[in-house]
Amino acid sequence: MSHPLHVAILWHMHQPDYLDPRTGEYALPWVRLHAVKDYLRMAELQAQYPKVHATVNFVPSLLAQIEAYASGAAQDRALKLSRETSWSREDKAYMLSLFFCVNEHKVMARSARYLALKARRDATHGDVDAFSDADYLDLIALFNLAWMDSVNLAQDPEFVAISHKGAGYTPDDIRIILAKQQEVIASIIPAYKALAARGQVELTTSPYYHPILPLLVNTDSARIAVPGIALPSPALVAPEDAREQLLRAVQAHTERFGKRPAGLWPSEGAVGAAVVPLIAEAGFAWFASDEAILARSLGVRIERDGAGHVKNPSILYQPYWVEGGSRPVAAIFRDHALSDRVGFVYQSMDPQAAVDDMIHRLHVIRERLEPDGLPYLVSIILDGENAWEYYEQNGNPFLRTLYQRLSDDPLLQPVTVREYLRKYPPRARIDRLFTGSWINGNLDTWIGEEKHNRAWAWLAQTRQRLIDWQAAHPDAPAQLLADAWERIYQAEGSDWFWWYSSRNRSPMQVEFDRLYRARLLDVYRILGETPPRDLAESDAAPSRADNIIPFIQSAASGWPEAWAWDRSLTLVPLAASQGAAQRAFIPVRRLRLHRDEQSLHLRLETYEPMDDQAVVVEIWPDGNASSEPWTARIAGATDTGGLRIRRGTHDVYVAIPLATAGIAHSATIGLRVALVQKDGDTWWVPSDAPAILMLDSGQA
Repeated sequence: MSHPLHVAILWHMHQPDYLDPRTGEYALPWVRLHAVKDYLRMAELQAQYPKVHATVNFVPSLLAQIEAYASGAAQDRALKLSRETSWSREDKAYMLSLFFCVNEHKVMARSARYLALKARRDATHGDVDAFSDADYLDLIALFNLAWMDSVNLAQDPEFVAISHKGAGYTPDDIRIILAKQQEVIASIIPAYKALAARGQVELTTSPYYHPILPLLVNTDSARIAVPGIALPSPALVAPEDAREQLLRAVQAHTERFGKRPAGLWPSEGAVGAAVVPLIAEAGFAWFASDEAILARSLGVRIERDGAGHVKNPSILYQPYWVEGGSRPVAAIFRDHALSDRVGFVYQSMDPQAAVDDMIHRLHVIRERLEPDGLPYLVSIILDGENAWEYYEQNGNPFLRTLYQRLSDDPLLQPVTVREYLRKYPPRARIDRLFTGSWINGNLDTWIGEEKHNRAWAWLAQTRQRLIDWQAAHPDAPAQLLADAWERIYQAEGSDWFWWYSSRNRSPMQVEFDRLYRARLLDVYRILGETPPRDLAESDAAPSRADNIIPFIQSAASGWPEAWAWDRSLTLVPLAASQGAAQRAFIPVRRLRLHRDEQSLHLRLETYEPMDDQAVVVEIWPDGNASSEPWTARIAGATDTGGLRIRRGTHDVYVAIPLATAGIAHSATIGLRVALVQKDGDTWWVPSDAPAILMLDSGQA
């Protein structure tokens, strides 16, 4: 009898370190709110299906915040305001900006009162005087209830009564809600320890503050995947910090769970050859990354058919030994198509249909692997928290259906990674691991743009100042130095650089910028020194006009000089994301634009080699994106309709005569461009709406 297909699901639990060094409070409430909505629920739900074994990864800095909330030591501004009964105008404005941050269609829509309050907020543009104290009490209660899992509510009669009120909440009601939140949070770590003790869950870790390990070892490593990427100078080279982040993670995990972690989810799945020896040195038996890293390490393509099924499954669905210097380390690589279906696709489907699709896809994998009869492993790895608010009932019907089907199917075996590897060690080896992450197989989500590189430069500058100061003060108190280094380690977390990316948007970006700089500024405060002015005064605003298409004169041939593209306006696709969750693959890298006397020059760049994908250009010559656009569909490399076209391996260049598109020489236009894949999947730049852009008049 052949083996069942082994299925390793890894849920990654992560939030940034929200501690504000100035106040000692958490600046944002997302750890507390995800804790009461997701973390305990995920454990309790899996416990009901004993045959379902899975891996759960907790970032150590998240666990520290969970413990602080559980003990009552943690305070965030939203929690503080929730406990009060009178508020300043500034407090009210804060609540009106933050307390509607829930999914409107799947969560907020359950409460007519909540929807009415949001409608009033929107209609009055956040006028704090448009709401009474009773309105603010209802808003506080409804916001906190919205982030609590319905399973917990259904099991608590007192909570059911409160949630059914719908309106007219009192301070006593809110105190009960907040007390229940603390009770839920205090149950999280014990629940996972119990699951691990009976072998149903393997608990793994990430580097302590969730840094991008290859970039921490050397920021120049980003050029391995993207050779032409712009990088900060000088490079940050801090392999000792990467080592410290790993060793701290092992220590923190062992102290909390009583057992060293065998597995590591490197932050953002980011790995590279220089990182593996550090992973081995820290004592890990295995780590995980994305299929794009596997493909580029082996120099092969993981090919899929039109339905998304892998054509060469034996490559992806097995572990590999990776050389780690002192010893090899096992590595698994996630199926990013299946992982993204859970994270992004199944939320819009009926739970039964979604699970049918997933089980079918697993059976197709097994059937295609069947001839050699060997034991294979499918790895499904994704955020364990960010997707669920987009599902009906916080994803509970989907997860229950999935876990039941996995329990009942004799051909599918859900396992922890460690129990699979103990039984079936790797049969193949990777000679040199490629450097990249689970997003496009590279690192440009966290480095390469102007704001990215400025932030990395601040980190390198502050870290070097600390090293120099430490050398000049050999008798400095140990605690002072420990506090300063702690701020450096905190600033190395991936989230700060994630939100500096133009691909990721959040109303909290200014706050993330402030929190990042606060950590570095605190280093100077601890040392008693004055920080650089640009670090102290920075904000998250654009540093230059980002909606002007520059005038650049073309060469005599009519084609732009190579340097012209570096001076062009650059637009990037917004990530197909949900806050901090993002799809693994975004085919479009960027769109570059400039103009000359006669034409608009457009260059669409891609990550993967161009085959026969079509490009669609839409232009609104009068800037009115509600009217019908001028449209061109470019399906080949032949000049057509007055357009000049050149196709490269990773780009398509188009010169559009201004007159052809009806564009005035000095005009405001609407524009968007799409890459149309062979399967019909369409990726627009910009992703959400046409860009409204001005043409620089230049010499025209």
